[in-house]
Amino acid sequence: MRIDCRNLECPEPIIRTKDALEKLKIGDMLEVIVNDIAPKENIKRFLNTNNISFETNENGGELIFVITKTNEIQNKETEQYNCQISPNSKTEKIIYLNEDTAGSGEVGKNLLSKFLGAILNVENKPKAIICVNNAVFMTTDRSHVSYQVLKNLEANGIEIYSCGSCLEAYKIVDKLSIGKITNAYEVMDMLTKYEAIKL
Repeated sequence: MRIDCRNLECPEPIIRTKDALEKLKIGDMLEVIVNDIAPKENIKRFLNTNNISFETNENGGELIFVITKTNEIQNKETEQYNCQISPNSKTEKIIYLNEDTAGSGEVGKNLLSKFLGAILNVENKPKAIICVNNAVFMTTDRSHVSYQVLKNLEANGIEIYSCGSCLEAYKIVDKLSIGKITNAYEVMDMLTKYEAIKL
């Protein structure tokens, strides 16, 4: 069975998914197509809550759930699922930089600079960039090839964070001139709240 839940107002997609699953026998397959963040997240939660197996296939802005009915639905309540996804959802991204290169040597430094520079051209921009280890040189060394790139990203509303312990280890705390100092707790808090991209 296949149901098309594209462009349906919440909570209609999750209600249709539940109704379709109730009609199926154990072992039957169901495909559900959605194209909005709220139904994507809510259907995942509903299936996980009911221990129902599924896979997902991304196709542009659309997501196809391929669901196998492995057991009967135990939790049929749909009112608990929010139509507005929290701004702290995993759909929002941060970039975690452990090095000041994307590869080795000067080529790697230039490549990372180009990757970071391309951020301003993408639609789904990251909320923040976290710099740890020698990536903190990008926020302290004005001659670094990525320094001005990060400065531009900050000017465009992207938060830049540098690891305080790393700045202290390299003895460059006083040279920080982009973004803010952060600590281990704040870094872990962001990594658990947002989807992290490592370059």
